[in-house]
Amino acid sequence: MHTPSLLDIVTQILSHVPLYVWGILAFLLVMGRKQSRTNVMTRKRLLVLPLVWVVFGAWGVQQGFGQTGTANAAMVAWGLGLAASVGVMLVSGWPGRARYQPATGDFLVPGSWLPLAMMLSIFVAKFAVGMTLGIQPALSHSLVFAIGASLSFGLFSGFFLGRSINILRRGLASASTAAVAA
Repeated sequence: MHTPSLLDIVTQILSHVPLYVWGILAFLLVMGRKQSRTNVMTRKRLLVLPLVWVVFGAWGVQQGFGQTGTANAAMVAWGLGLAASVGVMLVSGWPGRARYQPATGDFLVPGSWLPLAMMLSIFVAKFAVGMTLGIQPALSHSLVFAIGASLSFGLFSGFFLGRSINILRRGLASASTAAVAA
């Protein structure tokens, strides 16, 4: 009996991954690279990215666990992870050097590699959960697996939402300071 090598196993797995998955990875790498440089962002742009991640996270939970008896617990875990992550981000104040530009109404956001790391973490987590459920579909009925995966998706989604709230709060604080001074 032939035992497949690690290379055989990896090749087998990767050959069954749809092409669009690699397109998503390429997009995330490009977007993450852009986040590594200082950016001028509009209020709309600051809202769109976290909302995409929130929808993507909720959709991932629904896709993985929505048709099973674990659906409600999975969504609660995702919501708790989201709330916890937003809370941590709000307390951290990150990114602390982001600045509101009253003349244009835009925000100057310093570059960081952390958003890329978080995007890749989300990608890897979703890939791992998808592969795991593809290999062992019965795990979608496992309460422990559903809660763990969903909690992690919520934590990741909350990072981007909390970051944007922190940046937008700087604009509100700057506007209220300007109104008091006038």
